[in-house]
Amino acid sequence: MKICLVGHHDPRPDEGVRKITYHLGQELEKRHPLMRAGITELGSWHAIRSFQPDIFHFVLSPTIQGLVAAKLLSLAHRPAAAVVSAPHPHLRSMGWLASWFRPDLLLVQAEDSERRFRSLGFKTQFLPNGVDTSRFVPVDASTKERLRNKYDVDTGKFVILHVGAPNRGRNLRSMHSLQDDDVQVLVVGRASERGDPSLASELRRIGCLVWTEYLSNLEEVYALSDCYVFPTTSRRHCVEMPLSVLEAMSCNLPVVTTRFGALPRAFEEGDGLIFADGEEDFAAGVERVKAGLRPDTRAKVLPLDWASIVDQLEQAYSDLLTQSAAS
Repeated sequence: MKICLVGHHDPRPDEGVRKITYHLGQELEKRHPLMRAGITELGSWHAIRSFQPDIFHFVLSPTIQGLVAAKLLSLAHRPAAAVVSAPHPHLRSMGWLASWFRPDLLLVQAEDSERRFRSLGFKTQFLPNGVDTSRFVPVDASTKERLRNKYDVDTGKFVILHVGAPNRGRNLRSMHSLQDDDVQVLVVGRASERGDPSLASELRRIGCLVWTEYLSNLEEVYALSDCYVFPTTSRRHCVEMPLSVLEAMSCNLPVVTTRFGALPRAFEEGDGLIFADGEEDFAAGVERVKAGLRPDTRAKVLPLDWASIVDQLEQAYSDLLTQSAAS
């Protein structure tokens, strides 16, 4: 089948929705004729008419404006089925007007988001985010020590990692209580988002490491760490299934996280995955890890390799085309 993948295409993505677009494109082009298009590129109309896709797949947040743009662009080839990924939906904007711009299928993650879209008449299907399990892998103790020397991280400390822009919306101030004499908190932000400089300075002042430059070998930062912490509660500041949590699990790190978005839907607690409901729970979870908890988080996330996610996506495409042919 011929697929037109519409979104923000970035060869070095460091933001959630763009990373999802990138990985879906990388896997889909191995299997199908694929056209990449930008949601706001008017020149795409003529290219789409020539390409004549069977499927439009829009990777959006989405907002109501995004749904409108997707509907308009899909008019470039009316016979194609329209699929929209909604990894970071702006639910407050989703009133009755959104139902006018429904695609043929909306791919959702968190259960409450799915209920909201269904109440507006959308046809939905759960599709989790994926992870590159060949890139994000566990390492042995000697590799961990070598990487700490490479990045100038104390080899004698217990390293707690968080990957995400240093802003207050991600609840990173809660990392204060985790930084200690024998603990090194490391926050790795994004070059494309400065975050809150005052928060970054505050974290550095108490001894946390805060890196905001682009890191091409992000897997090495996970590899040098001992534990991953995800304290975010606000949906405004992260995709509903955080890619960083999946990457940490793929490296077999123990993970202490809020019950954010789709995480409780995709994973049961245990084997090094610890759900925390408050700041005290984070501290207790980290203490469990420091006491010698043996993680097996990689086993939990192996079924979410990007190839497996696209297997599910292909089936969703095929079902849509079959239904369209029958109607």
